[in-house]
Amino acid sequence: MIKRALIISLILNSIIIVLVPEGHGGGIMILFEILLTPEIIENGIDIGKINFLENNIGIAITLSLIGKLILISSLFIKKIFKAKIWIKIGLTFLLISFLSICHKAWNDGFSLFAITLGSGIPFLMYFGRILHLINKEKNKSELVTE
Repeated sequence: MIKRALIISLILNSIIIVLVPEGHGGGIMILFEILLTPEIIENGIDIGKINFLENNIGIAITLSLIGKLILISSLFIKKIFKAKIWIKIGLTFLLISFLSICHKAWNDGFSLFAITLGSGIPFLMYFGRILHLINKEKNKSELVTE
């Protein structure tokens, strides 16, 4: 049940609308991740130049990509306890990425923020569902051991 919710969450995160007023365009998250990956491989990421106050979209997209890779790898982990830890880490990366993009959209205008937040609501709902499923299984295992 958690695996299906994770896959749906990955898909919903991939279709969050990212609008770039500087470039007079936009797209969905997965498109930006695909376009940004070769640049990251070629140039790398200079940690010293990262400034979260500037709301760099590249950083948010990179965090989203890292979170997705962590979540995909967590699907193949056999031990449930380790998988839950990696799921929480991956979800944290996705949430930080989404909040960063929403913050940038807020600074650029309310209509951009409304579109970005609106496209991310299904992702947020599945984010909550995954946390609920993890806590539900945790409570169930505690009842069995007592």
